[in-house]
Amino acid sequence: MRQLVASTHFRKQLKRLSARDQQQVTTALKEFLAALAAGQLPMGYGFKKINHDKYELRLDIRLRIAMKAEGDTLVCHLIGNHEDVRRYLRDYRDT
Repeated sequence: MRQLVASTHFRKQLKRLSARDQQQVTTALKEFLAALAAGQLPMGYGFKKINHDKYELRLDIRLRIAMKAEGDTLVCHLIGNHEDVRRYLRDYRDT
């Protein structure tokens, strides 16, 4: 079973979101983790591989979460929009 872990940076970004967005992120991550455990990914989240070890989880049209696979764990690194994810990939190609 895969695990989800939140980086320190991710937690700081989460605290800066509105209460509504924080709830949306928390709910989505709980549902996503349950789906991973069950072996079925919900189609509505748009989970996709964006390079060899990084993934994106789309929560809605504006919020996305960038994750990096580290063994059997997905580490959440970023909450942002499409451009934020692009910057993350550009800046952290090798991390």
